[in-house]
Amino acid sequence: RHRQDMLARIRAVFERFGFRPLETPVVEFARTLTGSKAGETSQRIFTWHHEEDQVDLGLRFDLTVPLARYVAGNPHLRRPFKRYQTGPVFRVDKPGAGRFREFTQFDIDCVGTPSMLADAEILVAMGAALEELGLPHYTIRWNHRGILNAALLRAGIDAARSTDVIRVLDKEDKIGVEGVRLELGSGRVDEESGAKIDGLGLPEEQIDGLMTFLDLSAADDDALIEAITSHLNGVKGADDALREVADLRSFVAALGAPTERIRFAPRLARGMDYYTGPIFEATLDDLPHFGSIMGGGRYNELVSRFSGEQLPAVGASIGVDRLLAALEEAGQAGGRAHLTDVLVTTMDKKLLPEYLTLVSELRAAGLVAEIYLKPKARLGDQLKYASDWDIPFAVIMGEDEIKAGEVTVKDL
Repeated sequence: RHRQDMLARIRAVFERFGFRPLETPVVEFARTLTGSKAGETSQRIFTWHHEEDQVDLGLRFDLTVPLARYVAGNPHLRRPFKRYQTGPVFRVDKPGAGRFREFTQFDIDCVGTPSMLADAEILVAMGAALEELGLPHYTIRWNHRGILNAALLRAGIDAARSTDVIRVLDKEDKIGVEGVRLELGSGRVDEESGAKIDGLGLPEEQIDGLMTFLDLSAADDDALIEAITSHLNGVKGADDALREVADLRSFVAALGAPTERIRFAPRLARGMDYYTGPIFEATLDDLPHFGSIMGGGRYNELVSRFSGEQLPAVGASIGVDRLLAALEEAGQAGGRAHLTDVLVTTMDKKLLPEYLTLVSELRAAGLVAEIYLKPKARLGDQLKYASDWDIPFAVIMGEDEIKAGEVTVKDL
């Protein structure tokens, strides 16, 4: 019930922003999934060979790739196309605390516009959803892949290695700055497992150059962006990225969002290869141990892989299981304390028609009403059933009550 209530409230927020529902299949052609530029994730797909059709199939690992395939296959869709979707996704992984092979995501995406207006709406919708759930103390950090790529270029790191480098940067929250430095270079030993993690083998001067960028800091976002602009002056791609950063900041502020909670963060990196522009993720200030509960970014080249058409897109995804766990820990899991309002007990088998009439009248009046389905059970067993299922009221009616035109209502 907590999950359904949470999903309903998120859905209401997204629909208020004009996002429309879409459902896509759990099963896709394996080539659709493995060619998605999803980095390491694409190597963790459940796949199998379908003998009858002689084709390889797979379970979707996110909701973004099926969306891209769907949009490419339906050119009649009015664009921009804004959609939301919730459903299970699957990844070959070692199960652990908060990590499952099957889990649920809730996505919003906008396909068909390069404007930072779409990115701003998604950032603000993410915050609005958290506030609707009673989680006003959140931080949404965002960055731009173009800035990261320019920082790598300035440090002398070849563009062909950018995917691997960004994947290491994405681990900073887990392994720390020193862990990132080691993994960019000679490698490190995992503290938990003791396993040797191979490094990328970057020379020290390249690592130092990248760390100089990552260490840039300032008192506020304006000063930070000024420092980044100076650091990346003349680097290919930096000017375009910085223009989009300025637009995005302006649009978020104009939408009336709490800009102190939606913060530019040049250290942020996300591991999916298909991101091409702004990237973002949300965390809960009071529950930092849950890590990222929402994340996403702009992926302007993913749809073209299916149709050849360059179709810009941006989206965000909620980790439903993780967010629900955070809500429950925060005491904000909503919904009624009970599902059923009243149990009609069945004291006498001969009176079943009267009991059925009564439960129907209660339902017609808008109450959630159940009739006890084992007519020969003792009253004590029936009341225990009501108590076990948190049903607050039980109606008791025997021949004497029927003659008197009354019922006994027991408050549980």
